[in-house]
Amino acid sequence: MRALVYTAPRHLIVEDYPRPNPAAGEVEIAVAAAGICGADISGFLGRSRHRTPPLILGHELVGRTPKGQRVIVDPVIGCGRCAHCRSGQKNLCPSLRLLGMDPLAGCFAEFVAVPQSQVYEIPDALDDSQAILAEPLANIVHLFRLAAPQSRFRMGIVGAGTMGSLALKMALRLGASEVLVEDVQEVRLAAARRMGATLAVNPKTDSGESRSFAGDGLDLVLDACGEEKARQRAFDLCRPGGTVVLLGMAKARSEIDIAASIRKEHRALMSFGYTTEDFRRSLDLLVAGEIDMKEWTAELPLEDGQAAFEQMAGSRGDTLKMVLRVR
Repeated sequence: MRALVYTAPRHLIVEDYPRPNPAAGEVEIAVAAAGICGADISGFLGRSRHRTPPLILGHELVGRTPKGQRVIVDPVIGCGRCAHCRSGQKNLCPSLRLLGMDPLAGCFAEFVAVPQSQVYEIPDALDDSQAILAEPLANIVHLFRLAAPQSRFRMGIVGAGTMGSLALKMALRLGASEVLVEDVQEVRLAAARRMGATLAVNPKTDSGESRSFAGDGLDLVLDACGEEKARQRAFDLCRPGGTVVLLGMAKARSEIDIAASIRKEHRALMSFGYTTEDFRRSLDLLVAGEIDMKEWTAELPLEDGQAAFEQMAGSRGDTLKMVLRVR
Protein backbone atom coordinates (compact mmCIF):
# COMPACT_ATOMS: atom_id res chain seq x y z
CA MET A 1 0.00 0.00 0.00
CA ARG A 2 0.99 3.65 -0.41
CA ALA A 3 2.05 5.29 2.85
CA LEU A 4 3.50 8.65 3.85
CA VAL A 5 6.40 7.63 6.08
CA TYR A 6 8.25 9.87 8.52
CA THR A 7 11.89 8.89 7.96
CA ALA A 8 13.82 11.72 9.66
CA PRO A 9 13.12 15.17 11.15
CA ARG A 10 11.45 17.33 8.49
CA HIS A 11 11.51 14.47 6.00
CA LEU A 12 8.55 12.43 4.72
CA ILE A 13 8.39 10.10 1.76
CA VAL A 14 5.58 8.21 0.03
CA GLU A 15 6.65 4.60 -0.32
CA ASP A 16 5.27 1.10 -0.65
CA TYR A 17 4.58 -0.20 2.84
CA PRO A 18 3.23 -3.53 4.14
CA ARG A 19 -0.55 -3.56 4.34
CA PRO A 20 -1.79 -4.04 7.93
CA ASN A 21 -2.90 -7.47 9.08
CA PRO A 22 -5.87 -6.91 11.45
CA ALA A 23 -5.67 -8.81 14.71
CA ALA A 24 -8.67 -10.38 16.44
CA GLY A 25 -11.23 -7.68 17.20
CA GLU A 26 -9.71 -5.27 14.66
CA VAL A 27 -11.00 -4.06 11.32
CA GLU A 28 -9.11 -2.72 8.33
CA ILE A 29 -10.16 0.77 7.25
CA ALA A 30 -9.57 2.00 3.71
CA VAL A 31 -8.52 5.60 4.42
CA ALA A 32 -10.16 8.27 2.28
CA ALA A 33 -8.68 11.36 3.96
CA ALA A 34 -6.58 12.16 7.01
CA GLY A 35 -6.01 15.35 8.97
CA ILE A 36 -2.69 16.79 10.10
CA CYS A 37 -2.66 17.50 13.84
CA GLY A 38 -0.31 19.72 15.84
CA ALA A 39 1.11 16.57 17.43
CA ASP A 40 1.96 15.25 13.95
CA ILE A 41 3.78 18.50 13.20
CA SER A 42 5.72 18.18 16.46
CA GLY A 43 6.79 14.72 15.37
CA PHE A 44 7.68 15.94 11.87
CA LEU A 45 9.94 18.61 13.41
CA GLY A 46 11.67 15.99 15.56
CA ARG A 47 10.29 17.37 18.82
CA SER A 48 8.24 14.37 19.98
CA ARG A 49 9.94 11.54 21.83
CA HIS A 50 6.84 9.42 21.14
CA ARG A 51 7.21 9.74 17.37
CA THR A 52 10.49 8.32 16.14
CA PRO A 53 11.25 7.34 12.54
CA PRO A 54 10.45 5.30 10.62
CA LEU A 55 6.77 5.78 11.40
CA ILE A 56 3.47 6.43 9.63
CA LEU A 57 2.04 9.47 11.42
CA GLY A 58 -1.60 10.57 11.60
CA HIS A 59 -4.61 9.82 13.78
CA GLU A 60 -7.52 11.85 12.32
CA LEU A 61 -9.23 9.91 9.55
CA VAL A 62 -12.33 9.15 7.57
CA GLY A 63 -12.63 6.03 5.46
CA ARG A 64 -14.63 2.88 4.71
CA THR A 65 -14.87 -0.57 6.25
CA PRO A 66 -14.58 -3.73 4.13
CA LYS A 67 -18.41 -3.71 4.04
CA GLY A 68 -18.42 -0.24 2.52
CA GLN A 69 -19.61 1.65 5.59
CA ARG A 70 -18.34 5.24 5.72
CA VAL A 71 -16.70 5.75 9.10
CA ILE A 72 -14.44 7.78 11.34
CA VAL A 73 -12.16 6.35 14.01
CA ASP A 74 -11.55 7.32 17.61
CA PRO A 75 -7.75 6.91 17.60
CA VAL A 76 -7.28 7.01 21.40
CA ILE A 77 -7.14 3.38 22.50
CA GLY A 78 -7.26 2.44 26.19
CA CYS A 79 -6.50 -0.97 27.60
CA GLY A 80 -10.14 -1.41 28.69
CA ARG A 81 -9.07 -3.12 31.93
CA CYS A 82 -7.50 -0.52 34.24
CA ALA A 83 -9.44 1.52 36.80
CA HIS A 84 -9.38 4.60 34.53
CA CYS A 85 -10.81 2.76 31.52
CA ARG A 86 -13.46 1.06 33.66
CA SER A 87 -14.54 4.47 35.02
CA GLY A 88 -14.80 6.00 31.54
CA GLN A 89 -11.51 7.93 31.69
CA LYS A 90 -9.57 6.13 28.99
CA ASN A 91 -7.56 9.32 28.36
CA LEU A 92 -5.80 8.61 31.68
CA CYS A 93 -5.06 4.96 30.88
CA PRO A 94 -1.39 4.19 31.69
CA SER A 95 -1.28 1.90 28.64
CA LEU A 96 -2.97 4.41 26.31
CA ARG A 97 -2.16 4.02 22.64
CA LEU A 98 -2.69 6.51 19.81
CA LEU A 99 -2.51 5.91 16.08
CA GLY A 100 0.71 7.32 14.67
CA MET A 101 2.54 7.34 18.00
CA ASP A 102 5.28 5.11 19.42
CA PRO A 103 5.23 1.88 17.38
CA LEU A 104 1.56 2.10 16.31
CA ALA A 105 1.17 2.94 12.61
CA GLY A 106 -1.01 5.93 11.82
CA CYS A 107 -3.44 6.80 9.06
CA PHE A 108 -1.34 8.63 6.46
CA ALA A 109 -1.66 5.49 4.35
CA GLU A 110 -4.16 3.64 2.18
CA PHE A 111 -5.13 1.27 4.99
CA VAL A 112 -5.02 1.19 8.79
CA ALA A 113 -6.10 -1.52 11.25
CA VAL A 114 -8.03 -0.39 14.35
CA PRO A 115 -10.14 -2.03 17.07
CA GLN A 116 -13.75 -2.42 15.91
CA SER A 117 -14.86 -0.66 19.11
CA GLN A 118 -13.18 2.55 17.93
CA VAL A 119 -15.14 2.80 14.67
CA TYR A 120 -18.15 5.10 14.19
CA GLU A 121 -20.39 5.12 11.14
CA ILE A 122 -21.12 8.59 9.73
CA PRO A 123 -23.75 9.93 7.31
CA ASP A 124 -22.84 10.83 3.73
CA ALA A 125 -24.02 14.39 4.41
CA LEU A 126 -21.02 14.94 6.70
CA ASP A 127 -18.15 15.68 4.33
CA ASP A 128 -14.63 14.43 4.93
CA SER A 129 -13.13 17.76 6.04
CA GLN A 130 -15.79 18.11 8.73
CA ALA A 131 -15.72 14.46 9.83
CA ILE A 132 -11.97 14.69 10.43
CA LEU A 133 -12.63 17.36 13.08
CA ALA A 134 -14.30 14.84 15.40
CA GLU A 135 -11.01 13.99 17.12
CA PRO A 136 -9.66 17.54 17.75
CA LEU A 137 -13.13 18.80 18.65
CA ALA A 138 -13.47 15.99 21.23
CA ASN A 139 -10.53 17.57 23.08
CA ILE A 140 -12.46 20.86 23.25
CA VAL A 141 -15.67 19.15 24.37
CA HIS A 142 -13.63 17.52 27.13
CA LEU A 143 -12.02 20.71 28.42
CA PHE A 144 -15.33 22.58 28.60
CA ARG A 145 -16.85 19.64 30.46
CA LEU A 146 -14.03 19.87 32.99
CA ALA A 147 -14.24 23.67 33.29
CA ALA A 148 -18.07 23.73 33.48
CA PRO A 149 -18.36 27.51 32.94
CA GLN A 150 -21.37 29.40 34.24
CA SER A 151 -23.80 31.04 31.82
CA ARG A 152 -22.73 34.30 30.17
CA PHE A 153 -19.08 33.65 31.06
CA ARG A 154 -16.30 35.88 29.77
CA MET A 155 -13.48 33.90 28.20
CA GLY A 156 -9.92 34.39 27.01
CA ILE A 157 -8.11 32.13 24.52
CA VAL A 158 -4.33 32.34 24.16
CA GLY A 159 -3.39 30.80 20.82
CA ALA A 160 -5.66 30.87 17.76
CA GLY A 161 -4.57 27.73 15.96
CA THR A 162 -6.89 24.80 15.29
CA MET A 163 -7.60 24.06 18.96
CA GLY A 164 -7.98 27.70 19.95
CA SER A 165 -10.33 28.31 17.03
CA LEU A 166 -12.46 25.28 17.87
CA ALA A 167 -12.56 26.49 21.48
CA LEU A 168 -13.78 29.90 20.28
CA LYS A 169 -16.60 28.33 18.29
CA MET A 170 -17.56 26.08 21.20
CA ALA A 171 -17.46 28.95 23.72
CA LEU A 172 -19.85 31.01 21.61
CA ARG A 173 -22.12 28.01 21.21
CA LEU A 174 -22.14 27.52 25.00
CA GLY A 175 -23.24 31.10 25.58
CA ALA A 176 -20.05 33.02 26.32
CA SER A 177 -20.93 36.71 26.53
CA GLU A 178 -17.49 37.87 25.38
CA VAL A 179 -14.37 36.13 24.09
CA LEU A 180 -10.88 37.62 23.87
CA VAL A 181 -8.44 35.87 21.53
CA GLU A 182 -4.68 36.47 21.50
CA ASP A 183 -2.22 35.26 18.88
CA VAL A 184 0.99 36.55 17.30
CA GLN A 185 -0.19 35.85 13.72
CA GLU A 186 -2.40 38.52 12.18
CA VAL A 187 -4.04 36.10 9.74
CA ARG A 188 -5.25 33.96 12.64
CA LEU A 189 -6.54 37.02 14.45
CA ALA A 190 -8.52 38.01 11.36
CA ALA A 191 -9.98 34.48 11.25
CA ALA A 192 -10.91 34.73 14.95
CA ARG A 193 -12.77 37.99 14.28
CA ARG A 194 -14.73 36.33 11.46
CA MET A 195 -15.57 33.46 13.81
CA GLY A 196 -17.09 35.87 16.30
CA ALA A 197 -14.35 36.84 18.76
CA THR A 198 -15.29 39.99 20.66
CA LEU A 199 -11.67 41.16 20.53
CA ALA A 200 -8.64 39.59 18.79
CA VAL A 201 -5.27 41.06 19.74
CA ASN A 202 -1.59 40.47 18.99
CA PRO A 203 0.16 40.58 22.41
CA LYS A 204 3.40 41.71 20.74
CA THR A 205 1.78 44.93 19.52
CA ASP A 206 -0.96 45.31 22.14
CA SER A 207 -1.03 48.80 23.62
CA GLY A 208 -3.25 47.79 26.51
CA GLU A 209 -6.40 46.67 24.70
CA SER A 210 -6.42 43.19 26.25
CA ARG A 211 -5.92 44.50 29.79
CA SER A 212 -8.65 47.10 29.34
CA PHE A 213 -11.02 44.47 27.92
CA ALA A 214 -10.28 41.96 30.68
CA GLY A 215 -10.82 44.54 33.42
CA ASP A 216 -10.58 42.69 36.73
CA GLY A 217 -10.03 39.50 34.75
CA LEU A 218 -11.88 36.90 32.70
CA ASP A 219 -13.90 34.01 34.13
CA LEU A 220 -12.23 31.30 32.06
CA VAL A 221 -8.92 31.48 30.19
CA LEU A 222 -7.53 28.75 27.94
CA ASP A 223 -3.90 28.34 26.97
CA ALA A 224 -4.13 26.56 23.62
CA CYS A 225 -0.47 27.17 22.82
CA GLY A 226 1.78 25.67 25.48
CA GLU A 227 4.67 28.13 25.25
CA GLU A 228 5.92 29.52 28.56
CA LYS A 229 4.80 33.11 27.88
CA ALA A 230 1.38 31.90 26.71
CA ARG A 231 0.83 29.91 29.90
CA GLN A 232 1.70 32.89 32.08
CA ARG A 233 -0.48 35.11 29.93
CA ALA A 234 -3.46 32.86 30.60
CA PHE A 235 -3.01 33.30 34.35
CA ASP A 236 -2.48 37.05 33.96
CA LEU A 237 -5.81 37.44 32.13
CA CYS A 238 -7.80 35.38 34.65
CA ARG A 239 -9.88 37.07 37.36
CA PRO A 240 -9.48 36.27 41.07
CA GLY A 241 -11.38 33.04 41.65
CA GLY A 242 -11.45 32.30 37.92
CA THR A 243 -10.34 29.20 36.02
CA VAL A 244 -7.30 28.65 33.81
CA VAL A 245 -7.26 25.59 31.53
CA LEU A 246 -3.88 24.40 30.26
CA LEU A 247 -4.23 22.46 27.00
CA GLY A 248 -1.21 23.35 24.85
CA MET A 249 1.85 21.12 25.15
CA ALA A 250 4.48 23.00 23.14
CA LYS A 251 6.82 23.07 26.13
CA ALA A 252 7.20 20.33 28.74
CA ARG A 253 8.14 22.76 31.52
CA SER A 254 7.27 26.36 32.37
CA GLU A 255 7.93 28.81 35.16
CA ILE A 256 4.67 30.37 36.38
CA ASP A 257 4.15 33.12 38.96
CA ILE A 258 2.47 30.71 41.33
CA ALA A 259 2.43 33.12 44.29
CA ALA A 260 0.37 35.64 42.33
CA SER A 261 -2.11 32.94 41.30
CA ILE A 262 -2.36 31.63 44.87
CA ARG A 263 -3.28 35.12 46.05
CA LYS A 264 -5.96 35.24 43.35
CA GLU A 265 -7.21 31.73 44.17
CA HIS A 266 -6.96 30.72 40.55
CA ARG A 267 -8.43 27.35 39.74
CA ALA A 268 -5.95 25.63 37.40
CA LEU A 269 -7.13 22.71 35.27
CA MET A 270 -5.07 20.47 33.01
CA SER A 271 -6.95 18.96 30.08
CA PHE A 272 -5.61 15.95 28.18
CA GLY A 273 -7.38 14.12 25.39
CA TYR A 274 -10.98 13.05 25.79
CA THR A 275 -13.27 10.20 26.79
CA THR A 276 -15.53 8.06 24.63
CA GLU A 277 -18.43 10.23 25.80
CA ASP A 278 -16.63 13.36 24.61
CA PHE A 279 -15.87 11.82 21.22
CA ARG A 280 -19.50 10.86 20.67
CA ARG A 281 -20.64 14.35 21.67
CA SER A 282 -18.13 15.86 19.24
CA LEU A 283 -19.45 13.73 16.39
CA ASP A 284 -23.03 14.69 17.24
CA LEU A 285 -22.11 18.39 17.06
CA LEU A 286 -20.53 17.96 13.64
CA VAL A 287 -23.42 15.93 12.24
CA ALA A 288 -25.81 18.63 13.48
CA GLY A 289 -23.75 21.31 11.72
CA GLU A 290 -23.02 23.13 14.99
CA ILE A 291 -19.26 23.47 14.30
CA ASP A 292 -17.88 24.31 10.86
CA MET A 293 -14.26 24.99 9.84
CA LYS A 294 -14.52 24.59 6.05
CA GLU A 295 -13.46 28.18 5.37
CA TRP A 296 -10.10 27.55 7.05
CA THR A 297 -9.46 24.02 5.75
CA ALA A 298 -7.15 23.10 2.86
CA GLU A 299 -6.58 19.78 1.12
CA LEU A 300 -3.59 18.24 -0.67
CA PRO A 301 -2.99 14.72 -2.02
CA LEU A 302 -1.03 12.23 0.09
CA GLU A 303 1.82 12.47 -2.43
CA ASP A 304 2.23 16.15 -1.45
CA GLY A 305 2.56 15.25 2.22
CA GLN A 306 6.02 16.80 2.56
CA ALA A 307 4.77 20.12 1.17
CA ALA A 308 1.65 19.95 3.36
CA PHE A 309 3.70 19.47 6.52
CA GLU A 310 6.14 22.21 5.55
CA GLN A 311 3.22 24.55 4.96
CA MET A 312 1.66 23.82 8.34
CA ALA A 313 4.96 23.90 10.24
CA GLY A 314 5.69 27.38 8.91
CA SER A 315 2.10 28.54 8.63
CA ARG A 316 1.19 32.19 8.95
CA GLY A 317 -2.29 31.04 9.88
CA ASP A 318 -3.91 31.00 6.42
CA THR A 319 -4.88 27.36 6.95
CA LEU A 320 -6.12 26.13 10.32
CA LYS A 321 -6.69 22.55 9.18
CA MET A 322 -4.82 20.57 6.52
CA VAL A 323 -6.33 17.40 5.10
CA LEU A 324 -4.41 14.84 3.07
CA ARG A 325 -6.49 13.13 0.40
CA VAL A 326 -5.65 9.42 0.18
CA ARG A 327 -8.36 8.23 -2.19
